[in-house]
This record gives sequence, C-alpha cells and structure tokens, in this order.
Amino acid sequence: MAFHLGILEDSTLKVRLIADCTRLLCAAPAYIARRGNPADGAALVGDRHDCLNLRFPGAKEFQWTLQTTEGPRRFEITGPFETDDGDVLTGWALDGRGIVLKPVFEVAEHLKSGALVPVATATPPLSAQLSALSQHRRLKDPKVRLFTDFITARIRADMAAQMAGLKLPELAPA
Repeated sequence: MAFHLGILEDSTLKVRLIADCTRLLCAAPAYIARRGNPADGAALVGDRHDCLNLRFPGAKEFQWTLQTTEGPRRFEITGPFETDDGDVLTGWALDGRGIVLKPVFEVAEHLKSGALVPVATATPPLSAQLSALSQHRRLKDPKVRLFTDFITARIRADMAAQMAGLKLPELAPA
C-alpha cells in the first residue's frame, strides 16, 4: 500500500480517494515586506520573486499550474532553493526565504498564527488528490481494506481539525 498526493497519471493499482486537498501559495510576512505580495502567477515569473521548489523523481520541475480566468495555466517559476522534502520547504518559507506551494492542511497552523500568509490569490493552484494505492481487488488482502478504511477516516478527521477555524481569502480567480 502507498499514499499519493496528486493526480495519478496511469496505473494498474486500485486508487481510493482519501481527500481532495486545497492548495495555496504562501509566504512569511517578512518575505512579503522585503519582496512584495504577488497578485497572481504572472508576478511569479522572472526574478521578482523567489519560489521554493519541490523536486522529486518524475516531477514537472519548476512549473506551477495555477487556475486563471482562462483555465489552468502553467507558470515557469524560479528560485534559489530546491529540495525533495516538503517539511524543508515549509521551514524555508517560515524563514522568509520565498514563496511555497503547499496543501492547506500542511500549513494550516502557520496560517492561523500568521507565520505564513496566502499570496497570488488571484491564481490559486489546482487542488490535489490524496489517495491510497493498493493492489487490484482480486489480489488484495482484507486487512488492507480495513487499514485503508481506518486511515481514511483518521486522515479526514485530522484534516478537518487542522482546518477548523481557518479563514482563507477567496482563492478562486475573479
């Protein structure tokens, strides 16, 4: 069994949706004070802003797909830092080193405290799906289904608790 955040391109595995994860672009107030608050994805292109990059095998590196009034659009982004660790990205954002694209549930506490704030809200990132992947039904052990049921309920409850009381700006394009 494995967990996957994103859209699974093509697989023979059984995919069970756990949650649809809203994502956003955010930065520390210190970064915004120093570099400004980008209004949209177009403001992220070029050298005006430092984007914190997640690099992992198979990633479409250094492109963020954001929702525009014309539909989804890929923006080529640049930045001085890249890692394959989402927690490192969050740490860099908290340190004021740049703008990060994260699922809201991962940064909810930092958003509530004001340590991170949403940016470029006119062009929000597309949501990502958190899914459990397992072997096809014919090959699946019943314990896998029971575990998947348990973990799905637990993750949904944890995400709801993290999101409780969180006030986000309107993230849909005007």
